[in-house]
Amino acid sequence: MSGSSRRLRGRWGAVVVAVVINAAAVPSAWAAGRVALIVGVSNYEKVPKLANPAKDAKLVQQTLQKLGFKVTMLADPDRLQLLETIGNFEAEAQDADAAVVYYAGHGAMIDGVNYLLPKDALASNKTALLGTAIEASKLGESLTGAHKVRLVILDACRNNPVASRSLGGNTRGLVRETGPASTQVVTLMAAGPGEVAQDGTSGNSPFATALTEGMTRPGMTVGELPSFVQAEAARITENEQTPDLQGIWPDVHWTFDPNGPPKTQVAGADSAATVAKIKWEKDQAFWQTIKDSDDPADFQAYIDAQDKGEITGSFRKLAQNRIRAIGKLPPGSFQVATRSAAPEQELVIAAREAFVGGDYRAALGDWTTAANAGNGAAMYNLGVMSLTGKGAAKDVGAAARWFKASAEAGHSGGMVNWALCELNGFGVAKNEREGFGWLQKAADQGSPTAMGMLAEAYLRGRGVPVDPRQGAAWLQKAVDAGDGPSIAQLGDLYDRGEGVARNPNRAFDLYERAAISGDTDAMVRLGYAYEDGEVVRKDDVQAATWYQRAAEAGNSEGMSSLAVMLENGAGIQRDYARAADYYRLAANAGDARGYLGLGSLTARGAGVRANPAEAVRLFQAAADRGSALAMRNLAIMYETGQGVRADRKKAVDWYRKAAEAGDEGARDELQRLGAR
Repeated sequence: MSGSSRRLRGRWGAVVVAVVINAAAVPSAWAAGRVALIVGVSNYEKVPKLANPAKDAKLVQQTLQKLGFKVTMLADPDRLQLLETIGNFEAEAQDADAAVVYYAGHGAMIDGVNYLLPKDALASNKTALLGTAIEASKLGESLTGAHKVRLVILDACRNNPVASRSLGGNTRGLVRETGPASTQVVTLMAAGPGEVAQDGTSGNSPFATALTEGMTRPGMTVGELPSFVQAEAARITENEQTPDLQGIWPDVHWTFDPNGPPKTQVAGADSAATVAKIKWEKDQAFWQTIKDSDDPADFQAYIDAQDKGEITGSFRKLAQNRIRAIGKLPPGSFQVATRSAAPEQELVIAAREAFVGGDYRAALGDWTTAANAGNGAAMYNLGVMSLTGKGAAKDVGAAARWFKASAEAGHSGGMVNWALCELNGFGVAKNEREGFGWLQKAADQGSPTAMGMLAEAYLRGRGVPVDPRQGAAWLQKAVDAGDGPSIAQLGDLYDRGEGVARNPNRAFDLYERAAISGDTDAMVRLGYAYEDGEVVRKDDVQAATWYQRAAEAGNSEGMSSLAVMLENGAGIQRDYARAADYYRLAANAGDARGYLGLGSLTARGAGVRANPAEAVRLFQAAADRGSALAMRNLAIMYETGQGVRADRKKAVDWYRKAAEAGDEGARDELQRLGAR
């Protein structure tokens, strides 16, 4: 796919670190501006009846009412009742903070359009179905007047042993919405396009169960909900069903909890964005301390922390994969340095909790005590502290010594990081052959991270001759063992045809799997694929969806990619102010395109106050980071005297630098000025 030129970052640059409202169930006062329409259709007159839609609709109704929503419940409506209620809800959703529509029942996709079936629908032929069903897009159109959250949940197309919730033709499942409202609302479907969802055996479907559990998690935001639901639905169905998301959140930090995030999370925080940043930083710190663990309890602790609302849970799917992979390994595959019942293990756990909570002093003390008693996990984490400067003086040499000690104690994460120290010369003399040997030891013990690193060694010729086939084989082993980064890297090989036969479709599937597991680079790669439209049907809204998910998980390329779409209005609604916000976030993360885009908007006064001098500063920052277009923009500013004193010589110098960096437009400008 053409987006493949935008490579993922490797892992070698640094150490791995009937219409009723149930009044009895409604709170005495609804949270401001929260409205929902719940539709459940089970008792069909002319098509097979369904059991679970009524139960699932009731579950969602009760959940949203507990969360302060004013809920309109519609059970077994005919077509006219459904249309009338949707019209009434449209007026109710106008100017609400949040508007949610949930539909459970039969669905059908005909000629690329999704239809929902009321109880009196006819399905004897296409004409009858089209005349008695309603287009699913009407649900999205009904809530476009809401300000912060506009969410449509389509819980249709179930693989029911008695009757499928998908009717019509030979098509399985629904398609993503493409109507006018699709650029303004977010749609969460129970299963991916063209797929059916499981009906479940516990009284409620896996999707409805995951959805309501996610909504009621402390501090759960709309931005975090899809990843949780996808991970949980996949876990419950053993990876047979993954819900699908499309659309951009107007306010990604909006929380379902009417009382806001747990107070313990927000000390010193004064905005939803700040709370989200705190949770994200804790999430990254937590994952750093366990990602190379051999103990499934560590990954369960990570999942539990998200359930308590303490972290964002970006790696929930990976944690589930690691628990599953460790359980499948034969006895003795891992060195159980972190699975000991000794008191030192309790110290390791306490230190991890302190570290995630920002109490680095306590973490340092407990890990030091455990390390002195020979605990390899504690040694590994002390190495991380020395490497990052969190809780200990930043000292690469000390980090290397701790990683070596951890490796010699048998900790696979220590082996991986000690190998990287030797491969790169971090705090120790460079020795690629020795580094490769430590990676091999860790891989032989079952470390998924080590398997992925071995693959990179074979692909790059680090400590071993270049061998793409071996690289691809080790990446596949790493993927099978639950290593997250390896999924997208294997996708890269299929995209390029390196070590394996080129297969862009296989590459796309791997990127999608990695993205759903929390890999933000893979999310961006999917965005490029949907924008390019070469491997999959071009879908700008889906591209923006993945860019926003990557952006909210801290990926600067996702931030600037979404900003470009918002600035240009390519397939989504143009919004200069939001574009400026995302460009600013990207710039703050050091992204050259972030500086460039924000500079362009600032120069034009689009979405922000015009300020030519500030635009020059931003263009300079982008140029310093290698942006050829920023260099040309600087030349324009100097030539025209915008934000700086006009200076033809400097203008020519910047045009020349831009041309040398590959900008064709700069070459034309040099020719115009008669410069060489």
